[in-house]
Amino acid sequence: MGKDYITRHLISTSATATYAALNTGSDGSAPGSIKVPQHRNRISAVIATFGVDSTVGLDVGLIGVIKLSGKALPTGDQEFVVGALFSQEDGTSVGISVTTRRAIRIPTRIACTGGNEMTISGSYSGTDTGSQAFSVTLEFSTGGGSTANYYTRLDSMGQATATFNPVDTTAEGTTSTIVTEKSAKRITNIISAVTLNAAGVVTGASYTLKLSGTGMTEQEIVVGSTAYEAGGGTTTDTDILLAEPNLQHVDIDITGGNSLVLAAAYLGTDPGTPFIGITVEIE
Repeated sequence: MGKDYITRHLISTSATATYAALNTGSDGSAPGSIKVPQHRNRISAVIATFGVDSTVGLDVGLIGVIKLSGKALPTGDQEFVVGALFSQEDGTSVGISVTTRRAIRIPTRIACTGGNEMTISGSYSGTDTGSQAFSVTLEFSTGGGSTANYYTRLDSMGQATATFNPVDTTAEGTTSTIVTEKSAKRITNIISAVTLNAAGVVTGASYTLKLSGTGMTEQEIVVGSTAYEAGGGTTTDTDILLAEPNLQHVDIDITGGNSLVLAAAYLGTDPGTPFIGITVEIE
């Protein structure tokens, strides 16, 4: 049996850390909530892009997150990091920048109920660029086997180099610990994004995620790096970078029903205020 694909879009003018529904169809219509096809019981992939549809502020960085919610999801809301943006300028504003980014495909194992409705929402953390653009396709399938839940946390990393700091801010700007389902047994994937919100310094740093909690062995995983080179001349350079998230398969045993603590550190020259976003897949 084949699969079904449903797509929604959003040009968000909401404030930072505020969810807005993706309620625009590809033909410009307003189709409303997504109704899961009657014979489907899995969301087997999230295909997404995150960008900007306005004049981008200079020397800014932000991370895009989407949320799936509604009665069609028996295990509750699911959240994903779907992209990052960084804009920087050196000199007087006369430059131009062109950038493209392919859609990212995130394999998922989300239980859903055919015939029920759900909503896709988008939020971003970092600096408001004016209008953030989200496009998301959900792949629906029919099958058995294990399912998974997806939790996302973010942090504005203002700490000194070689210092771990909690990654515990939700896409709505609150602080919240991840509490796993009682049936949870392992972390199977990590989705990560790192971006900068700094200018005027030559920096390079690598970023490490630490996972810990009751009933598990502390783990550390490298998730990415950043570099910034402002240049030494007076010629104007303007650059916008759209970065896709990094998907890493892991196999970490955990004991369900406990808090999972995320923390991150960077090693290298202090990049000012980098932002990091982490999604963990837990089965």
